[in-house]
Amino acid sequence: MESTVVRADASPSAPQQVVVRSGESLTGAPIRFVGKETFVKLAAGSGKCPISILEDVSPARHGPPLHSHEFEEFFYILSGEFLFEVGGKQISTYPGDFVHAPSNIPHVFQNTTNHEARMLVVARPGGIENYFAELAEKLMTDPNDVAGLNAISLHYGITILGPPMAARKT
Repeated sequence: MESTVVRADASPSAPQQVVVRSGESLTGAPIRFVGKETFVKLAAGSGKCPISILEDVSPARHGPPLHSHEFEEFFYILSGEFLFEVGGKQISTYPGDFVHAPSNIPHVFQNTTNHEARMLVVARPGGIENYFAELAEKLMTDPNDVAGLNAISLHYGITILGPPMAARKT
């Protein structure tokens, strides 16, 4: 089946893919950056539904750096276990749990298992997939590279505030 990027602002006459199967991404291959993969399920637009929906695949003990941004994010845990920190409060999450990170609130998460874990991520307004694609294009592979990530992230309204949970000194 030929993949067509499904944009939230697509007109009714634009070709649209009705189903994006498990393991498929509207970008063709998954976006690979900072040591993980993201599958784009719905790309954002400025129309009636300005969101992005992504399937995040986090390797064992992996997570992004502490960050905040102008958009809000929602996380639905599909498999594995994650430790989230939202606004300084830590929350352990399990399959079926739902987490909201409001706009401009610092947050971070980490897969706490020894196995790959998955979650569905919704960003509103959307467009975060463009940031991830740029990270992949520039071969950003180290989530501890706060300065390097900020050089790109600030263009997307994202501020990297500190290292990933795994790199914090306890």
